[in-house]
Amino acid sequence: MVNLKSAVLNNYEVGAVRKALEILCQFNVRTPSLTVSELSRRLEMPKSTTHNLLRTLQALDFLQQAPADKRYSLGPRVFELGLLFSHHTRLVSLALPHLRRLADQTRETVKLGILSGGEVLILAAQESPYQLHTRGDEGMRAPCHCTGLGKAILSTLPAGEVGRIAAARGLRRFTPHTHTSLRRLERDLVLVRERGYALDLEEHEAGVTCVAAGIAGPGHAIYAALSVSAPSSRLTDEQTAVYGKLAAQSARAISAALNNSSGAAPPLRSHR
Repeated sequence: MVNLKSAVLNNYEVGAVRKALEILCQFNVRTPSLTVSELSRRLEMPKSTTHNLLRTLQALDFLQQAPADKRYSLGPRVFELGLLFSHHTRLVSLALPHLRRLADQTRETVKLGILSGGEVLILAAQESPYQLHTRGDEGMRAPCHCTGLGKAILSTLPAGEVGRIAAARGLRRFTPHTHTSLRRLERDLVLVRERGYALDLEEHEAGVTCVAAGIAGPGHAIYAALSVSAPSSRLTDEQTAVYGKLAAQSARAISAALNNSSGAAPPLRSHR
């Protein structure tokens, strides 16, 4: 989930608006519904304040409440804004044919993600037909420092911005292979730039290997990436390299489609 509480509250920000957005950010694929008490505890806000904010969001259709158990979930206005975002950027619609082609070529799970709040947000995925395969995780978030998608995007950012993301989000250890120091991460990003694609060699999840390549949007700003992930037991070093090159080719094709489309939208990069 997006952690707005980790960011500094600036003088120009409105506290009530921030609290309302923090409520919305608590909902995700794993936690689709929450009660007033659960939200109050998560956000360390008085129950009365939480209740008032929930009623306001409900009145505007950003949240809805189930009559039976009184649990809140996201409302239709959120869906409406999500569709508007997708239509405005055109990233998903332009990328989907290339994601499907890459999935057919590799028969492994292919994902498309963007940088959002210092994390990777998965916008679309094509899952492998194999019974044993990695998840698509559409709509979910993942850390940048130990995922192929995240490192593909980080490799395009100035060193200072990488450091700021690392400081804000932390470099949590997920497996024995996770980079937990900024110096190690920066060395890895140099290799990503040299080879043209990023590697996640069981750094985020044991037994899972991932290759990813950045997508250049209008103005050649890298703000998204696509990946191929699979059980490590199914990939040799040679296959991993081949999939990395295929991912890079697909990323370049999506970049060309984005840059050739009319009325190009601004880059989606969001570091905070």
